[in-house]
Amino acid sequence: MALILAAIFVPYVVLVVLSVQVITQDRGLREVRRAERRRQILSRVRLELLARLEAIRRDETRTDLKPGERYRHPEVVLVGWIDQGRLILPWEAEPASQSREPFSDTPFEAGVGNCERTEFGGATAAAAVPCYQALAAGARTAAQSAYARLLWARALDKAGRRKPAAALFQTLLAGSAAVTDPDGVPVALHAAHWLAQAGSRPPELSQRVEAVLSSRSWATPAVSFLASEIADRLVRTAANAEEWRQAQGLRRHVTGLVRLTEQAEWLDGDLQRLGLLRPERLNRPIWTPYGQDLWLIGAVSGKEDRTAIIVVRARDLLEPIETRLGLRFTDAPESRGESLGESFPGLKAVFAASGDLPAGLSADSERRLYYCALLLIAAATSFSGYLLWRDLRRDLRLSELRAQFVSSVSHELKTPLTAIRMLAETLQMGRIRDPASQSEYLETITNECERLSRLVDEVLLFAKADQGRLLYRFRPVHLEDTVRAAARALEYPLRQKGFALDMQIETGLPAVRADEDALEQAVLNLLSNAMKYSGDSRDIALQLCRENTGAVIRVSDRGLGIPPEAQGHVFEKFYRAPTRENQLVPGTGLGLALVAQIVQAHRGTVRVESVPGKGSTFSICLPVENNNESDPGD
Repeated sequence: MALILAAIFVPYVVLVVLSVQVITQDRGLREVRRAERRRQILSRVRLELLARLEAIRRDETRTDLKPGERYRHPEVVLVGWIDQGRLILPWEAEPASQSREPFSDTPFEAGVGNCERTEFGGATAAAAVPCYQALAAGARTAAQSAYARLLWARALDKAGRRKPAAALFQTLLAGSAAVTDPDGVPVALHAAHWLAQAGSRPPELSQRVEAVLSSRSWATPAVSFLASEIADRLVRTAANAEEWRQAQGLRRHVTGLVRLTEQAEWLDGDLQRLGLLRPERLNRPIWTPYGQDLWLIGAVSGKEDRTAIIVVRARDLLEPIETRLGLRFTDAPESRGESLGESFPGLKAVFAASGDLPAGLSADSERRLYYCALLLIAAATSFSGYLLWRDLRRDLRLSELRAQFVSSVSHELKTPLTAIRMLAETLQMGRIRDPASQSEYLETITNECERLSRLVDEVLLFAKADQGRLLYRFRPVHLEDTVRAAARALEYPLRQKGFALDMQIETGLPAVRADEDALEQAVLNLLSNAMKYSGDSRDIALQLCRENTGAVIRVSDRGLGIPPEAQGHVFEKFYRAPTRENQLVPGTGLGLALVAQIVQAHRGTVRVESVPGKGSTFSICLPVENNNESDPGD
């Protein structure tokens, strides 16, 4: 033993101590170099951003911006002015008279009034057509001409003359996007709305609407609403894949406009919380991050001593820097990162592992040699112990899982069997003579038998899937029918236990290639789980909708929830979250594992979002873009 200690362990201990000292010193030097490098990068980034933002602040603080006019800098989202502590958004800043100015010509206004009295005063719409036609011929400006032709086309449509109406609307669609009606809505957008509702429309309709929206720095709520109706209509009535793709692109554009409008309105309510109106913030190089679509917001005293709020789309400025320097920016309070200083309160730069130092300093061959020597020596003495520990741990874990599974399955089988036997014996002894009660008892027995059958099927399905013997019969399946069938199967247990099932099913989804029975089993398992773990809550939501290029089935409850550390294991076989509340709920730990295997066989994904005490949401995501291809599981 003394020779072993002297020959092996003593040199090993000395080697370890010396290696640790060298590695510690090297790590300290590397940390110093890394910190200095990061300070240099952050200083350069801060100066670069401030130079760009101050140029934007200087150029965009104007009061003469007209509706439809673009900002000088493409990164600018909007410039709003403060009036009595409230943010006046761009579409609110222009007085109503300004959008009506081209129509303030007294003869033109009188002509519009006369024609509208003819159209709506009891006469037929056909009687107003010549009036609007004459009004368009006598218009003095392009705005008056376009508006008169819009009213003319509307009257033609009401009179049943759809062909000349369509020709007029197509002419208006091709007109300038800057020409608006008295409410500031582009006339071309009105024409696009009519053409989208009509049976025949030009193939370039989506691109034209895109061009009208892109020509404006912002969209008023009225413009966003009208464009949203157009996009939804084009998506629903697309005649081919190319039209559907263009319509989807338009819908994404419109959704971005709506989100921009909403975030701008939220900003109005958050001005005081963000401290943007404090006197010490005005005209200082301070830019506050805000919102989901990250914005940088600055405040400045503009013309006539008015305070302006400048909103810049942060990603347009930050993404080139992220790509060039190998870092990313975030405003999340819990994120790790380096602050950009008081000029950007709350904004942090997170360095990538390989991007915060020059390439030569990250490859330290000497330190790798130390680690290799220590690992080789340590591996020789610890490998045998590790193998023994691993085998013992695995055997113990398998024994625990088997015992838990047998106990859980026994309990799950015993409960419905007990109920069936009790109700059957009661009926056999003739104690229940009321036909309604007899029917209720028989219905309960039937449902308990179905519950027992589902449990047995679940165990058998899992056994086949675990052994790779489960065969799927793929065919075109409408998910709407599958989801409704699963809900019907659990209608009685839900009603018996007082649950309220909120179903939100989007219609018109394309069929997917799937095994309908397997998918229904997966949805049944999620609904059963929601019933088990709802606690005192009796609300369950079942949703089917489109998400990106796939379809999503969501099951949500407001019950016990899942701890964060257990969420990554809930789809493992036999696993159950080790909380006191969960242990009181009977279960086998197979339901979610079977769901994961079924979804994986359908080339989909399943995920969980949960907050302890507030409930859980399980989502099945299935691809639909390749549903015409043959599946290898057929």
